[in-house]
This record gives sequence, structure tokens and C-alpha cells, in this order.
Amino acid sequence: MITTINIEFISDTEEHLQILEQQLRQIHDVEVELVEPIDPTLPALVSVGIKKHGERAERASQSVAQVLHDFLHEDDSTQSQKKIFLVTIEGDRVDIEPLSVDEIEQIIFSAEEEAS
Repeated sequence: MITTINIEFISDTEEHLQILEQQLRQIHDVEVELVEPIDPTLPALVSVGIKKHGERAERASQSVAQVLHDFLHEDDSTQSQKKIFLVTIEGDRVDIEPLSVDEIEQIIFSAEEEAS
């Protein structure tokens, strides 16, 4: 079974989405599916699937959390131009911009537990 984390991504440029997708695809044991909206004012949807369990899933979760955090904080001048929301199984949207890597990882870990 694959643990899936759904992300809503909003940005002023398509380049940000391409960069984020590329960075997530480089993580071992992770699948990435992207749904780009026809209307550019709507968020893109990114589905991140963690294909393993146990220690490998934990490493993949840590890597995903780190990539998301770093991506949002890499350039303060563009911070307002990109937003990432993690969408929980219950349908809640969590803005991860103010969260630490550990807090993001905890949300991902909760998704893994619910999938088990």
C-alpha cells in the first residue's frame, strides 16, 4: 500500500511548480503525480506517494518534509509568490509555510498511520 499526501500548490509562475515537482521526483521511494489546472488562478494538485514502509518510509517522509520546507523558504523575495497546503484525509487544508520541518513531517507521518 502506498501512503499518499496531497498538496495544493499556488504560485505566480509555472516555473515554481516545475522546480517543486523535479525536487520531489528526486526523492527515493516517492512517486509524484501532478494535475495542473486549466485556470491558472486555481491551485495545482500534487499527489506524493510514499511507496515503502518502516524505516524507508520514514526517510522518504523526512526528505519530502525537508524539500517542501526548503522550497518555501529558499528565497524570501519569492516567498509571497508561492503557497503550499497539505490536504489531510479529512479534507482539511494545512498551510505549511509557518511550520518547521518536524511539524510538516508529523503531518505526513499521521497520513502514513491513517493509511496503515
